[in-house]
Parts: sequence; structure tokens; C-alpha cells
Amino acid sequence: MAKEKGFELRKLYFSISEASEISGIPAHVLRYWESEFPELNPQKGRTGNRLFQKQDLELIRRIKTLLYEKKYTIAGARTEIAKRKSPEEKKEILADVRKGLQDILDILG
Repeated sequence: MAKEKGFELRKLYFSISEASEISGIPAHVLRYWESEFPELNPQKGRTGNRLFQKQDLELIRRIKTLLYEKKYTIAGARTEIAKRKSPEEKKEILADVRKGLQDILDILG
């Protein structure tokens, strides 16, 4: 997502109007998506303005694909987005599973 809709994504933060123009999604829809998708949580500036980062724009693109191209419902897209875990979360889950398996081995051994 290096360049989209004529914008080069070199900035660290984007306003909601810039995010809207980059993604092709109206600003009021982006605000609504914030309430529907907990993962979409842009930072707020001192004045309360939304500050979208590149990962927020990537999430918006993914939500847009799920809703508009793959025809998911909001609930279905929310479930699909929630399935995607970050690498840190995956490592944490694996560590918990390993510990549980080790505990079982200790009990059996």
C-alpha cells in the first residue's frame, strides 16, 4: 500500500479527510467503522482530531474489501478481522499452549 489514489504514504499520521480520500470511504463511514470494529482505533490529537497511521489505513482497506468486494456483513467482517492476530499475540498463545502441554507431561510423567 505504498501509493493509493495518488497519495504517497510518507507521513506518519493522516487526518480523517486524508484517510477518507486515500481509502475512497466517506469520513462518516470511517467514524461508524470505528464503533463497529474495535481494532480500528486511531489515535486522537490534543484537539481530539483522529490521527490515522499506515496500519489503520491497511485495516480500512481490508474492511473495505470484506464489505464491498466479498459482500460480508458487518458482523461477518468483524469476525474475520478478529481472527487475524498479531505475531506477538500468536507467540503468547503458543507459549500458553506449550506451558499447558508441559504441565500435562509433568502430570503423566
